[in-house]
Amino acid sequence: MPTTRLQPGTARQPARPQPVPNWCTLSKKDEVEIRQNGRTIATGRIDLLAFDGSMLWIHRDQGKGRALFLHSDGVTVCRRTPQATRSDS
Repeated sequence: MPTTRLQPGTARQPARPQPVPNWCTLSKKDEVEIRQNGRTIATGRIDLLAFDGSMLWIHRDQGKGRALFLHSDGVTVCRRTPQATRSDS
C-alpha cells in the first residue's frame, strides 16, 4: 500500500474537541471534555444524560470514577472527535 508523504509544515493536527452548547444534542457514549474557566477539569464518556439536557454523568478517563455535571454549573462540554480521543491500548 503506498504511503502519502506530507510536505514539511503540513502535518495533520488532531481535531480539536468542539463545544456543544445544547446538551440535548449529546448522546450516551460520546467522548467529552468538561471545561470551566478555559481549563479542562474532566474527560470521559457520557454515561447518563437528562432528556432536557440539564445534567449529565460521565465515566471519567483513567478509571477516575463517575462525575455529575449540571448545565447550570456554567461548564462547557466539548465533544471529542474520534481523532481526538486516546486509545485504550
